[in-house]
Amino acid sequence: MKELLLRLSASIRDVVRPWVLAARGGEVVGRAHSGDATFRIDEIAEQCVTDFLREANEPIACFSEDKGLVLPGGARPRWLLVVDPIDGSRNAKSGFEACMVSVALARYTEKPTVADIEFGLLREIVGDRVFYAERSGFVEIVFGGKTEKPALSSNDDLQLLRWSLTMPGRPAALVFGLMADLVDASSVRGGFFSCNSTCYSISRVATGQLDAYVDVANRIVRDLPQTEQVFREIAYGRLTGFSSYDIAAALLIAKRAGVTITDAYGKPLDDMWLLESSPANLRSCVAASNKSLHEKILDYIERHMKSFRLS
Repeated sequence: MKELLLRLSASIRDVVRPWVLAARGGEVVGRAHSGDATFRIDEIAEQCVTDFLREANEPIACFSEDKGLVLPGGARPRWLLVVDPIDGSRNAKSGFEACMVSVALARYTEKPTVADIEFGLLREIVGDRVFYAERSGFVEIVFGGKTEKPALSSNDDLQLLRWSLTMPGRPAALVFGLMADLVDASSVRGGFFSCNSTCYSISRVATGQLDAYVDVANRIVRDLPQTEQVFREIAYGRLTGFSSYDIAAALLIAKRAGVTITDAYGKPLDDMWLLESSPANLRSCVAASNKSLHEKILDYIERHMKSFRLS
């Protein structure tokens, strides 16, 4: 299974990397199964997945952002491949490095959850790192032909916090309204970034380059349902939050690397359905390099949600 994920992710990387380096493929060519925009570069990556599975001729079902669930012909699937060929498509079409191939495998069942993922792999498209984990506990980071161990930060000082906040399809006034004090506290002595790729941000926590990653949008819309219309207006009718293909591989890798990761309520993400893209299955996320920092970020969100006022 590791070999299959390595070959598939390398095939996708090899096909799309020239487009990323040339900052090409940004034309909107359709709308994905998830409701998000499909860029030309996404279409190219999805076709690579289709071609790979056809040539592999294995009983593998595939679930992706653009096409949803695709079942193989003939035999009942033994495996379910959950793939985001380009996590960070907006970065990819702009030639930025914060984009990754995300592939994960679970046994095929009728109602699989994220907890059923057995193998997960993230591969950089511009860079050379590969992150791989197995549910058995195995995890590795391969960079420059050498295997590295995760290197998590021990920082739990919010003023020194190096963190990323996801923004695409999320109302800036609401998200920054909630998180502004943390941005201000950390932007000088720490570092605030909007990497706009769930996989890239979580992988940087595993390498020690970031202390934390936050996507709080789905908590805002759950706690304040009157904001739903605002979310839908800026996202062309859909609700935003991350889906299973965004987190399937990254969650397994993060947990095996020792990252503390939950939704923005502090609840585990394990019960998230793999084959469901409805608004009810969308989630928020707080990933931190250590438990103390994770608790402080959750406490910040909790306190600020209680005092949050809509303009």
